[in-house]
Amino acid sequence: MIDIDFEQYPLTGWFPGHMMKAEKAMQEALKLVDLVVELIDARAPMSSRNPDLREILQNRPFLTVANKSDLADPKASKAWVEWYAKRGERLFMLDSRKTGTLRGLPELWRKVVMEERAKRGATRPLARPVRIMIAGVPNIGKSTLVNHLLEKNKAQVGPKPGVTRQNQWIPLPSNVELLDTPGILWPRIQSKRHELLLALLGNLKEEVVDKILLSDYLCCRLSEQKNVKWDVLGVDGCPNSPDELLEGLARRRGLLRQGGTPDFERAANAFLKEYRDGRLGRFTFDLVPQCGLT
Repeated sequence: MIDIDFEQYPLTGWFPGHMMKAEKAMQEALKLVDLVVELIDARAPMSSRNPDLREILQNRPFLTVANKSDLADPKASKAWVEWYAKRGERLFMLDSRKTGTLRGLPELWRKVVMEERAKRGATRPLARPVRIMIAGVPNIGKSTLVNHLLEKNKAQVGPKPGVTRQNQWIPLPSNVELLDTPGILWPRIQSKRHELLLALLGNLKEEVVDKILLSDYLCCRLSEQKNVKWDVLGVDGCPNSPDELLEGLARRRGLLRQGGTPDFERAANAFLKEYRDGRLGRFTFDLVPQCGLT
């Protein structure tokens, strides 16, 4: 297992001003909604949660949906569902690219709202559509999920954090209205390892984190995992160091600078792409019960 002290590197402090405005807009809209759905990443079910969101919700009913489950370890995902259930919370695993798994979501959300209304003693039928707020960190897949539910591109979507900049009310089947909100981070991430994990998952703006440092982090985290498909990178097993991996990858793929020296940055980009495309395997970086922000 490869071990590097990532805490020696400074935090980026990335927190764009529009996120603060978005948080205020979310708080103002809460009084209009019946249920809040937090979208998290199945590969990091604790680290991709916004720790401030529960306070912002003001005791509104909520449930959690873990997106990108196709990239997570299935056994770990099952353990996380059980962990949430023991704490009285609902967690649903989701691959938002598969529209067949999404068709029942609006009806499910409606059912949850009706159950909550019954618990609170409501006797009159709801005379308007059920209103759902969908929230989560940047680039977690909210707009992609909405577009698959609609089967058309009504919500803005893009490969980078921060595409959705304002609240959008969107009608869905089963007499449901969905409020798609901008991705919001919390103002200060406490550890460099946590920041690097969010960057690896795509929740931080790509330009703010050094690619070679991020690939070093990925190499370390993969060295902790089983069943990594190292052969995709042209090696038989876990390398001795990130530098060894990047140098070998650069030479094997012809990613060289003038004079034949390895281009570590291009190799880092290639390594990160192989991981993000799912070619190295399915991994969960937050494990139960050791679910700290690592």
